[in-house]
Amino acid sequence: MKNLFVVNTPYHLLTCFILSHSIYKKDENYLVLMHPHGYVKWKTNKLMTYMSSVNCGYKQVFLLLNWLSSKNKTQSYKKQAQYVKDNITPLNIDNVFIGVDISPVNQLLVMAVGKNQFYRFEDGMYSYFNENRRRKKSHAIFHKIKTYLLKFASNIHGNMFINTEAEGENPAGIADYVYHPKLLRRKSPNTREISISMIQEAIQDLNIKNILPTQFQKNSILYLSQPMVEMGKFTLKEEAHCLKNIINSVDKDAILYYKPHPHDNPEKLSYYKNNFKQLKIYEGIEPAELLFVDNPHLKAVISYQSSALMNVNKFSNNKIKAISLSDIFKTPIYPTYKEIMQQADISFPKKTDEIFN
Repeated sequence: MKNLFVVNTPYHLLTCFILSHSIYKKDENYLVLMHPHGYVKWKTNKLMTYMSSVNCGYKQVFLLLNWLSSKNKTQSYKKQAQYVKDNITPLNIDNVFIGVDISPVNQLLVMAVGKNQFYRFEDGMYSYFNENRRRKKSHAIFHKIKTYLLKFASNIHGNMFINTEAEGENPAGIADYVYHPKLLRRKSPNTREISISMIQEAIQDLNIKNILPTQFQKNSILYLSQPMVEMGKFTLKEEAHCLKNIINSVDKDAILYYKPHPHDNPEKLSYYKNNFKQLKIYEGIEPAELLFVDNPHLKAVISYQSSALMNVNKFSNNKIKAISLSDIFKTPIYPTYKEIMQQADISFPKKTDEIFN
């Protein structure tokens, strides 16, 4: 079989790596990097470089960095679509895998390669529940018209349903590959688990290549930032106070690793780096899940609503605590998401002195 994996984010890249190195490892696999988030930095990271290259087993890798985007000023939409028709369609792909089925370009690519259905793989928290992110009917119709106009301008044929309402809603998706199928809170035609054995089989390749992230040398806490300060959910002072209390709660020799979000303010990062001796900015851009693997000194992972919290027990053999700070910051998570996270063994302390209890 010939499989085409369409990747938009580092998290997608990891999931496609796992699928292509486990249950689909005997197939002929191809990779498309479609509008990849933060791609400039991927080239500076050996893990990201490896997982997005032919060196890890993909037959070919296609760079569609600005495909059918207004950012592409050099080619018409027809020429951009023609590139896919000339280079990917002749491969006679059997299965297409996409993570975001509300994305116009992802859906148009499926049709451009001659398919009218696809497999979905999870995009994180929003793949499990989408009702609070559903577009109004008028907005959905507006985006559908825009997508059909783009389809026409690109001379892409095919009659696949175009989804513009909510993630995970396209009936052309014939199955869902997710890490936690029991936690799914939306309809799925066929739910398939990305199991621990599949993860371990894929990670073994990274072990052999010796390119997993370097283990932490001291007892460590990993803080996965989300741009909550930038979004006005809580203040810099409030987050700094929380970080200080976390540091005060651990041993003097322990380290708090702060993994920035791409949308973090650089000035905020500089402030934390200069004012907290036990805090280190983690510079790696690889998915946080890879830091959970074979890292015995990692004691806890802390965030607000990061999807990575849900995957701690899937990627680690050690007992690592997964902790959400939403109750401490008094910035409630949507009730259904909180329920899902609690069922994934994520704790919700109400005070900082309860974090490690």
